[in-house]
Amino acid sequence: MKDYFVHPTTQLDENVTIGNGTKIWHFSHIMKNTTIGTNCNLGQNVVAGPDVFIGNGCKIQNNVSVYKGVTLEDDVFCGPSMVFTNVFNPRSHIRRMEEVRPTLIKKGASLGANCTIVCGVTIGKYAFVGAGAVVTKDVPDYALVMGNPAKQTGWVCECGEKLNQDFICPVCGKSIDPTSDRQEHNNHIPFVSLAAQQKIILPKLERNIKNVLSHGKYIMGPEVAELEKKLAAFVKSRHAITCSSGTDALLMALMAYNIGPGDAVFTTPFTFVATAEVIKLIGATPVFVDIDIETFNILPTGLEASVRKVTSEGNLNPKAIIPVDLFGLPCDYDRINQIASEYDLTVIEDAAQSFGAEYKGRMAGALGHVGCTSFFPAKPLGGYGDGGAVSMDSDEIAEKIKSIRIHGKGVDKYDNVRVGINGRLDTLQAAILLPKLEIFPQELEFRRSIAKKYQEALSADSTLKLPKNFLDIKSAWAQFSILTPDGTTRTRIQEKLKEKGIPTAVYYPKPLHLQTAFADLGYEKGDFPVSEDCASRIFSLPMHPYLSKEDQTRICKELLSI
Repeated sequence: MKDYFVHPTTQLDENVTIGNGTKIWHFSHIMKNTTIGTNCNLGQNVVAGPDVFIGNGCKIQNNVSVYKGVTLEDDVFCGPSMVFTNVFNPRSHIRRMEEVRPTLIKKGASLGANCTIVCGVTIGKYAFVGAGAVVTKDVPDYALVMGNPAKQTGWVCECGEKLNQDFICPVCGKSIDPTSDRQEHNNHIPFVSLAAQQKIILPKLERNIKNVLSHGKYIMGPEVAELEKKLAAFVKSRHAITCSSGTDALLMALMAYNIGPGDAVFTTPFTFVATAEVIKLIGATPVFVDIDIETFNILPTGLEASVRKVTSEGNLNPKAIIPVDLFGLPCDYDRINQIASEYDLTVIEDAAQSFGAEYKGRMAGALGHVGCTSFFPAKPLGGYGDGGAVSMDSDEIAEKIKSIRIHGKGVDKYDNVRVGINGRLDTLQAAILLPKLEIFPQELEFRRSIAKKYQEALSADSTLKLPKNFLDIKSAWAQFSILTPDGTTRTRIQEKLKEKGIPTAVYYPKPLHLQTAFADLGYEKGDFPVSEDCASRIFSLPMHPYLSKEDQTRICKELLSI
């Protein structure tokens, strides 16, 4: 039984979530994948969505449209006929929905009648926007703004009254120091923010987790099958098989193609250890190939030369390639697949960082014979624990991987037709990933918007080498990684940014061919100069879909000032 009220004239699209005690009045339209919290009140002729999140206790007056890209936290007030935009420079004859800019209205904020909120801004908690104001930039917590363009004229209490010069509310007597609160906020920018995302999908997360607790099928429950179906549709492959981690995804793919001792698997040394680790785990030999400094991905000319060399030497049997879509950018798969075809090699795409990326109209995860991805929390599509998936078109390989995932299962769990692993995804993780997948396309747009802002702002410093854009490739922007002139400069930049409360990270400080775990392969320093050079001077800036415009501006300003 529903515990909310929706007027009969209101249209509800598919996959809408509405909380208890919420009321939606005449002639409104709630579009697909929209979440509305508890005890909200939406007036007449309100449009929400698609993919919009409205928190608990929000009040939206008549004739307001809450467009895609807008997030309202709890207790937000939207006055009559106020306006949100979501594209900065719209034209009726040009589609620009991929350029949607995220707008965040924080807890307790009030937006006055007929005001306009230009997309891409953040309105701070308990801020107050006067009637008719046009907001073009971020508004601090507790700020009172008015006019066109909106300018700050004072500070307001949580009860809505203007604070006096001592930051004391003359009505309720509460003392608030908004400048102190802003300073505390500004000194702590998260590198990755799962909390911001969780606020948006929390009602669906709680509902899904409750469903799992209710049916009790914690292993291979119905949510796993539902997630696999939706992942396959997203990647546009015939099959998607979930598993316990991105590492196990790679391992199972290698096992499915019967790769083992005496076989050579070509990959990059500039990646996380798991890529090459799985090759050694099955007894095969990793053969490293240097990277392209423009993309950080495996260099096709180097790959072809390496395959030719191993083939001519005859000590190993060339069997597979594992290209890594580093930092979210797909490799040059036209050339890689051509090489694979010429030498009869299997292409196992490591899409742990690129899930959601596109290569010439095709989705990452469907660019080789099989695609492997990770749902580690910090990944573009991350769960709340380990998880992964393998995608493919081959029915035969799909059946093998399903068997390998459950100890080489045949007709039942006591019929073992091959050696496998315990590689299943927990039902709870599937339940968590389902609502995350719903908002994932929008999050990808936000990531791309943030990357574009970084590129535009930081291009002023010619000493920094920024990641490139490609016309026919869309990165998932798992990281935004920059090359400094040298390692000393990198250290200095990282230390200065840390002093300002801006975190950075280095992916990856030591290439795999120099790691102790691969010492038996006989590689030496200098064998892969581009990987070694990048490792010595690369670093990454904060990157997540909910990085505010204010925080991003501050990051760029601080970096350019060093």
